[in-house]
Amino acid sequence: MAPIVKTLPSYIKDSQHALEIFRDFSFLDQNKLIFTMDITSLYTVIPNDEGLRALKNFFDQRTVKEPSSETLLRLAELVLTLNCFSFGGNYYKQTNGVAMCAKMGPSYANLFVGFIEHQFFSQYHGPKPELYGRYIDDCIGATSSTKEELTQFITAVNSFHPALKYTWEISDTSLAFLDIKISIEGNGLCTSVYYKPTDSHSYLLYSSSHPSHVKNSIPFSVSQNSSFM
Repeated sequence: MAPIVKTLPSYIKDSQHALEIFRDFSFLDQNKLIFTMDITSLYTVIPNDEGLRALKNFFDQRTVKEPSSETLLRLAELVLTLNCFSFGGNYYKQTNGVAMCAKMGPSYANLFVGFIEHQFFSQYHGPKPELYGRYIDDCIGATSSTKEELTQFITAVNSFHPALKYTWEISDTSLAFLDIKISIEGNGLCTSVYYKPTDSHSYLLYSSSHPSHVKNSIPFSVSQNSSFM
């Protein structure tokens, strides 16, 4: 599934990929708005039948036909329908959506939303944002449309599929997306590191019992943040 996800028009791999997209963007008019949309509880709200239908659509478009679409769909169905867990001494079986711990979860959720996005954009006839991208359930966009036109677009997205409900924010100055603060500057976008209000800038002591690879990755991650922003 992962290679197919990369072909989605809205696909954003990570923060660094998002930065490359933002740096190449320019507003088309004097109106300048940015917006974010977050899908509520994405993993657990995907109807199994519709999720499998979305997978079939993408599997059937592959140039490489092995394994067959039927085989891949059957394997995906097993992951979706045989997820059992215990809580409070009781056993439960998940009947809808995909477990967040499932290895195929992110790709499955990505493809389902991508399938719905394709349907929406092909049917929506109002002004569409010039920039629209998505990291799994976090969407980011920028447009020269008016606020009324943008609100109409977001409202239409929010009402298009009964399982996909969004929270959103619109700004004419700056917004947060992943670990990036995006600001409107001139005819384009500028970026800086975004810190959540609860961030205490605390890191692990090297004397902790965490695995060495975890501790060694912290300086690398911090240097990446400071360099590519």
